[in-house]
Amino acid sequence: MASTHKLSPHDYSLSELDLTSYEEKQCKLDVVPLKRSEVWAWYIQNATYCGYGWVAGFLMIPLLIQDAASRNGVEASNHALPCNMTVPNFKCVTPVFGHYLDPGTISLFVSSLSSVMSFFCSLSISAIADHGSYRKSLLIVFSCLGCLNSLGFFLLQSPKLFWVAAILSPLGWTFFNICGVFSHSYLPIYGRVHPDVLAAEARGEPKKTVRKIEEQVVNDLSAYSVGIANVGAVLVHGVAIGISMAMKESMLSLEIAIAFTGVWWLMWMLIVAPWLDARPGTPMPEGKNWIAYSWKKTYNTITSFRRLPEIFKFMIAWFILSDGIGTIPAILFVIIYRELSFNHSHSLIISVLLSVMACLGAYLFLGIRKLWKLTTKFMIMLTLFLYALLLGYLIIVPYFTKSLGLRQTWEGWVCTVYIGIIISTFYSSMRVMLSELCPEGDENEWFSLYLLADKGSSWMGPFVTGAIYTWTGDYRKAFWFPVALMVVGVLILSTVDKDKGKDEAKNFAVDKKARYEAQHRAF
Repeated sequence: MASTHKLSPHDYSLSELDLTSYEEKQCKLDVVPLKRSEVWAWYIQNATYCGYGWVAGFLMIPLLIQDAASRNGVEASNHALPCNMTVPNFKCVTPVFGHYLDPGTISLFVSSLSSVMSFFCSLSISAIADHGSYRKSLLIVFSCLGCLNSLGFFLLQSPKLFWVAAILSPLGWTFFNICGVFSHSYLPIYGRVHPDVLAAEARGEPKKTVRKIEEQVVNDLSAYSVGIANVGAVLVHGVAIGISMAMKESMLSLEIAIAFTGVWWLMWMLIVAPWLDARPGTPMPEGKNWIAYSWKKTYNTITSFRRLPEIFKFMIAWFILSDGIGTIPAILFVIIYRELSFNHSHSLIISVLLSVMACLGAYLFLGIRKLWKLTTKFMIMLTLFLYALLLGYLIIVPYFTKSLGLRQTWEGWVCTVYIGIIISTFYSSMRVMLSELCPEGDENEWFSLYLLADKGSSWMGPFVTGAIYTWTGDYRKAFWFPVALMVVGVLILSTVDKDKGKDEAKNFAVDKKARYEAQHRAF
């Protein structure tokens, strides 16, 4: 019998027929249906830790590094003169290990270091979170570490100590990204235990129908979480802007705002923790060294590409595309801050605008997807096409005129609005596609690889951008780099067969569970 249940991400009620079928097969499913309180706890946790990422990681820490490095620098044209930041269009360089670097370049190089640190730290611990209740426990632990790290920026008491921020920044990003792995890994689990999906399975719906329902609810959960996360980011931005304006954009105001984001993150994490169910996995094997076991397990996953070719093609595409997409706003922000004379308050307002538009964009594309019943893969391709239009403007127009092509202040605002509308849908859709392709029971491990593919490649964008500027003196020429990455990434992503990938993931999980049970019986 076909289902007439109306899908909604927050409608957790089932019809009497669905309940009867579900109760008959509850013992076979052996799962606890997703609760509304559980989802909202996850939404709030996403919103608060993302607030740290948006405000501190993406904006305030790079600003603090650039500001402190500039104050400790000298004039680019005369190294005997200290940097005068009150002069319009000032050009300063900062001595670092015997070389004079642009403060914006220093920030980009620190971003590259952050990516490398996140790569190794996430790899060494993420697989542990798939066992027992470690996912939730480690999420709380690293939220505490993130808060402490944000308070550490108070150690930067003078511009000469800008290297303190350069050390704390990679650590903060590492704690933030590890929490991101644990938080994102709930998404595929929530999709499998959503009442609509369980009811469809209990009714004996065809596999194709169940998968469509699961794709719908996972997309909805992801879109709503992104929208709520951006609402949280706007609130944190408001406080940060108030602090910056009240303290006349001083270095101390940035340090206080960074500290606030960390405290806000930890406070809400502890508040919602009782409602965030652990959703435990298989027990951790006894007598195993955490780090050695995690590396071995991750190595086994990486070497399983022959059994999971579709998800590996997706990961390669994500490795390339994430760096390309992430490099675009990085270059944009450096240009508007260094060349269009945007001050701290302007930058904060731009970041707020980006968050607001990201929230609106998430719900706009959510409505578009539902209206035309578009697939996850189509939504990814649509957002990439929109990014390509922006890059076309930023690259082609400067060849014909010197007055446009991110030369005017208003262009900075327009580009911010444009990117904000599409950015959340791109990342949300990519996260959904991984949720659909990853094997059950290995969620943290695959989302760790997802982060590693992202951060493992994201050092290239800032590094290449810094190198291009050093050679050419023009950041705009660096936009060719994300264009090349996007072309290659789209070609690879277009070859991914999602249905085939789901079958591969299911067979992989069944075989792995059978081996685990056989080993347990033998023990």
